[in-house]
Amino acid sequence: MNLIKKRIIIPRFIYIFVLLVCLIPIKNVLAQTVTNTGTDVRGDFILEPGKIEVFLNPGESVVKNISVTSRIGKNTKFKIVTEDFVGTQDITTPVLLLEDDSSPYSFKKNIEPSTDTFSLSASQKIQIPVKISVPIDAAPGGYYSSVIVASLPDEDAGADQAGTKIVSRIGALFFIRVNGPVDTKGSLEDFRAKGATPGIIQGSPITFEILYRNSGSIHLVPYGIIKIKNLIGKEVGSVPVDAYFSLPNSLRYRQVDFARDNLFGRYTATLTLNKGYGNTDDVMKVAFWVIPWKLILVSVSILLLIVSGVYLFGRKFELKKK
Repeated sequence: MNLIKKRIIIPRFIYIFVLLVCLIPIKNVLAQTVTNTGTDVRGDFILEPGKIEVFLNPGESVVKNISVTSRIGKNTKFKIVTEDFVGTQDITTPVLLLEDDSSPYSFKKNIEPSTDTFSLSASQKIQIPVKISVPIDAAPGGYYSSVIVASLPDEDAGADQAGTKIVSRIGALFFIRVNGPVDTKGSLEDFRAKGATPGIIQGSPITFEILYRNSGSIHLVPYGIIKIKNLIGKEVGSVPVDAYFSLPNSLRYRQVDFARDNLFGRYTATLTLNKGYGNTDDVMKVAFWVIPWKLILVSVSILLLIVSGVYLFGRKFELKKK
């Protein structure tokens, strides 16, 4: 019996269809999802999460999701843009958005949201995939860009009294670290008890101030603990310093509160801070006095009134023996 092999001929249009599917942009593949949340109307919108951190090798990519929840009481249009951000030497401005400018750590061209415009009704929530792609020739280090979501003004509402239209902007910060050798240089610049001038604090809570300088090429995540001891060296309490980010070439200011009743006398606080990458700790101490002078002043005033009253009573009435 002879077996006759038949050649299967696939029509040319099938090849073209498969090719087109393979060439569909990632924006069409990463679809958004919209749900109703029942959130109360408050006239604003929420962007979550506020910070996304990823570690990738050159040539790798990953998809992360952001979500926007509208608490605006009408259908609202939104737009998405990407902007670079940097740290600063101003302790009151830890992050500076650069709008159209690029930073030395720019990555905005490699962050691709699945859409650049969308609309939401009141209490609706949209989940938006964001693709992060690292170029094959990317150098090791930190790259910092943000995805900015802005509400577009209602064209039918017109302008406000000043003649301008109000636009609200919220950003999700993307911290991208390309794996490889990096410079993690950082140092604890200052540690003190706020208001301790000249070294005297009224009472609890005590606010500790921390100033950290990042002079490396990658963002750091300092964390640690503050231990408080009294005059005889006994530990009376401690407070953790939760991890926070410090961008390259910047100063980062942080406050930590310690609350405890019945503090009186001289105390020493010791801060042990780890920069987050590696095992190097910075240690700094500060001494201060806790003297509730307002309470003391009130107590002394009351005591003086009592003593004065007794004295005047004794002067007015003379006790005589019968």
